[in-house]
Amino acid sequence: MNCLPANCPDWLSKIIIERGGILSFYDFMEIVLNDPNHGYYGSGKAKIGKKGDFVTSTALSDDFAFLLAIQIEDWLNQIGKDLDSKKKLTILEFGSGNGCLLRGIIEYFLNKNSEILKNISFKIIELNPGMIELQRINLNKFLNQGIEINWIDLDDIDDDCINGIVIAHEVLDAFAVERIQYKNGSIFRQGVELNKNTKTLNFKNISITENLDKFIAEINNKLGIKIPPKDAPTGWTTELHVDSLNWLENIFKKMDNGILLIIDYALDSKKYYSAKKNDGTILSYKNQRANIEILNSPGDCDLTCHLCSDLLIYQANLAGFDSIGFVKQGEALLLLGLAQRLYDIQKELENDLSKALIKREAILRLVDPICLGDFKWFIFKKSKNNELQIESKCIN
Repeated sequence: MNCLPANCPDWLSKIIIERGGILSFYDFMEIVLNDPNHGYYGSGKAKIGKKGDFVTSTALSDDFAFLLAIQIEDWLNQIGKDLDSKKKLTILEFGSGNGCLLRGIIEYFLNKNSEILKNISFKIIELNPGMIELQRINLNKFLNQGIEINWIDLDDIDDDCINGIVIAHEVLDAFAVERIQYKNGSIFRQGVELNKNTKTLNFKNISITENLDKFIAEINNKLGIKIPPKDAPTGWTTELHVDSLNWLENIFKKMDNGILLIIDYALDSKKYYSAKKNDGTILSYKNQRANIEILNSPGDCDLTCHLCSDLLIYQANLAGFDSIGFVKQGEALLLLGLAQRLYDIQKELENDLSKALIKREAILRLVDPICLGDFKWFIFKKSKNNELQIESKCIN
């Protein structure tokens, strides 16, 4: 990816100068997304939805949360079957965006099974204060109804404490990543350099660290692939998700019996690290447009990259989780009753054809492989002594 020089705002110039004039791409991504004053998420300026910078499944259609809640309800019933009646079940969401997924899940329970809400504690782990404000606005009516919703840090939870569901919906794709580039027979770590004279940003290769060298060697050995791949052209670039294992290990420690559900774009390792994919997967999103110029408008747009499915499963197993399986979103939603949902909408809105068509179109985009249907649902389990047997409606 040979991006053109990008203008650097004063706030970011100051940070880069303080750090010696150059950042690793990892540090650049972390800052422009999560800086509390200027970062895209950290400052709360992220615009999610049809009129925002990008659309998520939950923002596109409230029926996504409805269908997912069918699976969550079933999982909770299985987990709670042998649970001490004094213990509450937990639904914990990482990075809740504007809160619309939990809002949809709670509304499903209010309409379909309100009694279960008495035994559920909803928890949100959100690193960015600006996003917490948006979540509180969207969930305030439920707080006023006495539904238990708390914003917490993971450290606030005792080890072996969570009995329930942990959800990470479009979260790991926004974790800061390292980028590496193959050039002249060597692998380099990609950095972002500030030109003080023109106040512009450029990519600059820097020496690879010992930890990154070990990480690459582990991928090569454990996944049976080669980085860089055979016949990789000079300039071949890819991303490394270096924080996922630590995140998975921390969640595993906090869980007692339950399910970890990760929903995100993902490619298998052979496609992810192929010679043909020589620019990686990272993109910038602003005003519903994807852009390969990922240094542009730092702090004012989203940065996101695909997960490597094989690496994620390997790291989850390494953390201690059992892998139940993964499924494409389109298939999962069909198994959870999407066809019936379409029929119900037709009946419910038979006197409002325009609204019915809008809802129908939104649902179909959830399963369209060109839109959101190609998302992957990864399902992992932790249980004491492997006693918890989990069946999943969303997997054949």
